[in-house]
Amino acid sequence: MTEVDARPASATSGLRRSSASMLLGHGGRAVLAALTFVLVARGLGDAGFGTVGAVMAAAALALPFASLGAVHLLVRSAVREPGRLRTTAPGAVLVTAVGGALATVLAALVCLVVVPSLPLAAVVALLAADLVGSALLELVAGVQVARGRAMAAALSQVGFHGLRFAAAVVLFAVPGGMTLQTWPWAYAATSAVGAVVAVVVLRAQLGPPAPGEEGVVASARWVLSQWRDGFHFSVGLGSQALYNDLDKLMLARLDSVAANGAYTAAYRVVDLSLVPLRAVLAAAYPRFFAAGAAGGTAGLRSAVALARSIAPTTVGWCALASVALLAGADLVPVLLGESYEGTQGVVRGLAVLPLLKVAHYLAADALTGAGQQRVRSAWQLGVALANGVLNLWLIPAHGVGGAVAASLLCDGALAVGLWGVVWGRLRRG
Repeated sequence: MTEVDARPASATSGLRRSSASMLLGHGGRAVLAALTFVLVARGLGDAGFGTVGAVMAAAALALPFASLGAVHLLVRSAVREPGRLRTTAPGAVLVTAVGGALATVLAALVCLVVVPSLPLAAVVALLAADLVGSALLELVAGVQVARGRAMAAALSQVGFHGLRFAAAVVLFAVPGGMTLQTWPWAYAATSAVGAVVAVVVLRAQLGPPAPGEEGVVASARWVLSQWRDGFHFSVGLGSQALYNDLDKLMLARLDSVAANGAYTAAYRVVDLSLVPLRAVLAAAYPRFFAAGAAGGTAGLRSAVALARSIAPTTVGWCALASVALLAGADLVPVLLGESYEGTQGVVRGLAVLPLLKVAHYLAADALTGAGQQRVRSAWQLGVALANGVLNLWLIPAHGVGGAVAASLLCDGALAVGLWGVVWGRLRRG
């Protein structure tokens, strides 16, 4: 009997309930994000959407380092030291907000080089929406899941993305309303409102600190004192962002924003197909820390057992997603408009990506839960650097096709490498 089989039935049913709640949240978020994506892509056209996509890629690259892994530190603390959550959460919020603001400034400097045509104010608005607003939502949702309140996390995600969709509907309905001058500000305003509401609700649930408990500044110091672990979380997530989003920045610079618009749209379609996978992984993530708490080989074996228990669901879904992407690719230009003609070939080229991603996600979360984030981060960083080199070589010669090839090669290499590490360590143990 595996460690997962030995868990009480209530723990298993709890994972199912959390997965169902997170599926509701991720599913509702995906529907709203998909509708927003269609409106924005149609309204801005491939060149405009490619410009916005390049800025969003810069935000994705900066996001993991903005808060020094505060959300992951807080989730781990909530699972292993739940009594400290009321005092540590405010500090994590402060670190995330301040770090996001600083990251916005640095990412804006990069965007001045990559997309100089977009006004600086619009760039800052887009970046702040993700690096501050979305980062705070992720923090709050992670804490809610760790506290066993997956439904609260789901509702916060749906509300957050509902605001963005409402803004897109208003701008799209007004003739000439969806432009590179209006959408960034609508995106930023709705993100700010959604993030503030999520943080206020979490604060109300946790309650104020009791007399004698540390304040927000001391709490922030605690988060920063964990900088070594936070750095490893950030490197792993930053590397993941590099091999997911660096190609979008490089396409905009080395090819054209129109080519980047087509590629970004295709990649967004693939991302939407991964919603059920992300829902299950988000629900299981705190449980990986609990399963791997023993550390070493024993902890890794328990974490791998948890990964194996959810593999039939996650791998099965990703196989269906790959088939659906191949079969439904021709619908993309129908939905997004004639300027996206040719995107269907990119979607088909990326169709195997869901299977590659689920393979390395499961291995990566097992390593993280067992306290082996460093080796995960090292592999992710190595693959990210290889992705940059491949894109630098392939994009000038093959354009979008080169970016597709680099993505597939790197995700495949990461899956093989991480599972090789896992099985090697289990054998030695």
